[in-house]
Amino acid sequence: MPTILTIDDEPLYSRLISIALEPLGYQVDIAVNGKRGLELARQIQPDLIITDVMMPDITGYELIRQLRRDPAFAHTPILTLTSQSDLQDKIKSFEAGADDHVTKPFEVEELIVRVAALLRRAEAARASEKVVVAPQEKEAAQLIAVHSLRGGIGCSSLAVNLGVSLAGLWGTPTLLLDLVLMAGQVALMLNFPLKRTWADITHIEASELDAEVVRSVTNRHDSGTYFVSAPTYPSESEALKADWLNALLKAVRPQYDYIVTDIPHDFSDITIQALDVADVILLLMAPEMSSVRAAAAALDTYSKLDYPTDKIKLVLSNTFPRLGIPREKIEAALSFPITLAIPFVPDRFVEAINKGQPILFSQPEESVSALIEDFAFLLSKERHKKTRPAQPTAGWKRVYKRFSQRRK
Repeated sequence: MPTILTIDDEPLYSRLISIALEPLGYQVDIAVNGKRGLELARQIQPDLIITDVMMPDITGYELIRQLRRDPAFAHTPILTLTSQSDLQDKIKSFEAGADDHVTKPFEVEELIVRVAALLRRAEAARASEKVVVAPQEKEAAQLIAVHSLRGGIGCSSLAVNLGVSLAGLWGTPTLLLDLVLMAGQVALMLNFPLKRTWADITHIEASELDAEVVRSVTNRHDSGTYFVSAPTYPSESEALKADWLNALLKAVRPQYDYIVTDIPHDFSDITIQALDVADVILLLMAPEMSSVRAAAAALDTYSKLDYPTDKIKLVLSNTFPRLGIPREKIEAALSFPITLAIPFVPDRFVEAINKGQPILFSQPEESVSALIEDFAFLLSKERHKKTRPAQPTAGWKRVYKRFSQRRK
């Protein structure tokens, strides 16, 4: 019998929730304020929590944040039920770590459907919670870093879609790390609430980091991609240092086949650490002068850091429809070839971001999806590319079909 904890200083709403859910086989426990709600949550460990926002002792937002800091509630579904109906209020709920937001007064049928959906999702997450550990003789994850000194040209979109592509191609553990600590967007692009982030484990010493600790802040998207979100607020990222990241990567690398990192638009300690350990660096740029100059500066820095040129792949993101610097002129100016050119398709990417549905997941047949999926294949491990999977995925079949057609 699923246990529901409802936290509300208005007894009427708790009573309405009980009347709606108990006949369906749910056990409903009631707390009359936030502090009592925290106590009862830790005592009974409910399957789902429904909380009001405006309460006299602590707000629902603060209650959620306190629960999310406790690993025991990292993945417990939480629904805010409040008279606050503005978009900003919904955003606050999701930023605090809520999974859903319902406005008072509520329709009983809607509440029932949302509760059932949250419980189903939580059950599916528990079933896939354990990441498959790679055997000792198996090679560690291939690490791909997406970088640019110029923001706003699609780095996060590329990182997210590559993560989804690699998970979809091989059906093996793939991890996406949001290291843009000041304003990371990976969780938003995957339509996932900020339940647990880097901020929840940065208090742990680097020497104590292990796979279990990282797993406590790791989420799983419906595509099969695992990911860790950047902190909600920039101030929460201050404790994340390069030595900490190095220890973390050592802990998780044996657990996955692929790790994609979305890194800051700079050469901070965190960025350099991620670049140092990467097998492939994807340097993103747009076809305009300031972006070309930024790419030149990045390439110069890579050279001074002694990165081999075959580790670097230049990606051109066409962020406007015309008047961009031609590809061949960019290659000549940088003395470096462009490996991938992403066409100008703003509507597709904007829609994907606004809906929290990566284009590779929601529209895999789109031409730009095919382009990125083929690119993900080329970035894959040699042993994957050279061997037909025993059980080919839908992604692998799409790539194989396209490659076969090109040979004709």
